[in-house]
Amino acid sequence: MLEVPDWPGHVAGQHVDVKLTALDGYSAQRSYSSAAPPSGSPLELTVQRVPDGEVSPYLVDELLPTDELEIRGPIGGWFTWRPTDPEPVLLVAGGSGIAPLMAMIRARPTSGSAAPFTLVYSARGPATIRTERFGPTGG
Repeated sequence: MLEVPDWPGHVAGQHVDVKLTALDGYSAQRSYSSAAPPSGSPLELTVQRVPDGEVSPYLVDELLPTDELEIRGPIGGWFTWRPTDPEPVLLVAGGSGIAPLMAMIRARPTSGSAAPFTLVYSARGPATIRTERFGPTGG
């Protein structure tokens, strides 16, 4: 979870770019989808640790609450859900692709939307699935 000063808010499904810069000036940037509903402040990101990655090991293993990150966003408008969209929603994900869908699912119970949601999630096996309740009405 990140406190982002002057965060303009986001639409469920948008992402941000996180940029890390080392003391020697080397930088690496990765995109992460917001996992929080649009009211989301703090900004919530779901980061899958990639063992040989440049950014995710730092975010997962080393980032301290007082560290500062460079954030750009919110970005994207083509893969979003707004509560005013009345059409049924089919969400299809696998692995770390679940984060933007989590934001959409979490936004629905409090939005007043009656749009039906269906989630299809692919996993390597039952041990790799983490279950979560997405609000007062379940998921």
